[in-house]
Amino acid sequence: MSMDVQALAVIRQMVADLAGRPVEEIQPGDRLLEDLDLDSLQITELAQKIENTVGRPVDEDLLNAEGTTVADCVEIATA
Repeated sequence: MSMDVQALAVIRQMVADLAGRPVEEIQPGDRLLEDLDLDSLQITELAQKIENTVGRPVDEDLLNAEGTTVADCVEIATA
Protein backbone atom coordinates (compact mmCIF):
# COMPACT_ATOMS: atom_id res chain seq x y z
CA MET A 1 0.00 0.00 0.00
CA SER A 2 1.51 3.30 -1.07
CA MET A 3 1.09 6.53 0.81
CA ASP A 4 -0.99 9.30 -0.74
CA VAL A 5 1.72 11.75 -1.88
CA GLN A 6 -0.65 14.71 -1.99
CA ALA A 7 -1.96 13.98 1.51
CA LEU A 8 1.62 13.64 2.76
CA ALA A 9 2.49 17.07 1.34
CA VAL A 10 -0.54 18.66 3.02
CA ILE A 11 0.13 17.00 6.39
CA ARG A 12 3.85 17.88 6.24
CA GLN A 13 2.91 21.53 5.67
CA MET A 14 0.45 21.50 8.59
CA VAL A 15 3.05 19.95 10.90
CA ALA A 16 5.76 22.35 9.71
CA ASP A 17 3.50 25.34 10.43
CA LEU A 18 2.71 24.06 13.92
CA ALA A 19 6.32 23.13 14.68
CA GLY A 20 7.64 26.44 13.35
CA ARG A 21 10.02 24.67 10.98
CA PRO A 22 10.57 24.68 7.22
CA VAL A 23 8.52 21.97 5.50
CA GLU A 24 11.75 20.53 4.07
CA GLU A 25 12.76 19.53 7.62
CA ILE A 26 9.57 17.52 8.19
CA GLN A 27 10.00 13.86 7.20
CA PRO A 28 7.42 11.05 7.18
CA GLY A 29 9.24 9.20 9.95
CA ASP A 30 9.43 12.19 12.31
CA ARG A 31 7.53 11.57 15.56
CA LEU A 32 5.19 14.40 16.54
CA LEU A 33 5.96 14.42 20.26
CA GLU A 34 9.46 13.04 20.46
CA ASP A 35 11.17 14.49 17.37
CA LEU A 36 9.16 17.61 16.58
CA ASP A 37 8.35 18.59 20.18
CA LEU A 38 4.69 19.29 19.51
CA ASP A 39 2.64 19.75 22.66
CA SER A 40 -0.94 18.63 23.31
CA LEU A 41 -2.37 21.98 22.23
CA GLN A 42 -0.51 21.76 18.91
CA ILE A 43 -1.74 18.17 18.46
CA THR A 44 -5.31 19.38 19.05
CA GLU A 45 -4.79 22.09 16.44
CA LEU A 46 -3.37 19.52 14.01
CA ALA A 47 -6.39 17.27 14.55
CA GLN A 48 -8.71 20.20 13.80
CA LYS A 49 -6.78 21.13 10.66
CA ILE A 50 -6.95 17.54 9.43
CA GLU A 51 -10.68 17.37 10.25
CA ASN A 52 -11.31 20.58 8.32
CA THR A 53 -9.38 19.22 5.36
CA VAL A 54 -10.90 15.73 5.21
CA GLY A 55 -14.36 16.72 6.40
CA ARG A 56 -14.74 14.13 9.15
CA PRO A 57 -13.67 13.67 12.78
CA VAL A 58 -10.13 12.53 13.58
CA ASP A 59 -9.30 10.67 16.79
CA GLU A 60 -7.02 13.12 18.55
CA ASP A 61 -5.77 10.36 20.87
CA LEU A 62 -4.22 8.60 17.87
CA LEU A 63 -2.27 11.75 17.01
CA ASN A 64 -1.28 12.32 20.64
CA ALA A 65 0.08 8.80 21.20
CA GLU A 66 3.77 8.20 21.81
CA GLY A 67 5.62 7.37 18.62
CA THR A 68 3.00 8.77 16.23
CA THR A 69 4.78 9.87 13.06
CA VAL A 70 3.93 12.27 10.25
CA ALA A 71 3.27 9.19 8.08
CA ASP A 72 0.85 7.90 10.73
CA CYS A 73 -1.03 11.22 10.47
CA VAL A 74 -1.44 10.65 6.74
CA GLU A 75 -2.78 7.13 7.38
CA ILE A 76 -5.19 8.49 9.99
CA ALA A 77 -6.34 11.28 7.66
CA THR A 78 -6.87 8.98 4.67
CA ALA A 79 -8.36 5.97 6.52
